[in-house]
Amino acid sequence: MTIEQVIKEYDKVKAFPSKVDISFLRNNFDPIIKENYPEVRISWACNSCVKNQMSLLLSWLTTKETKEAEAVKNKRNVRKKRTPKRKS
Repeated sequence: MTIEQVIKEYDKVKAFPSKVDISFLRNNFDPIIKENYPEVRISWACNSCVKNQMSLLLSWLTTKETKEAEAVKNKRNVRKKRTPKRKS
């Protein structure tokens, strides 16, 4: 499973998929949280800590997806300039 799939799955059911273990959480989510929220102390042992961290990750994912969608939208709106036809 990808990081995005795990975050979306947790948001829907408020539980991790069976394929996700503590090492997956530490290896994949810790760097994202540390990069975006350096002041947050990371703990996967406490239930309320997990909820808070997953809400941070969900907000990170939504901002990431909106930035990607805007980039695609901006890319589609770019048109080539037409050169005027020369009169002979």
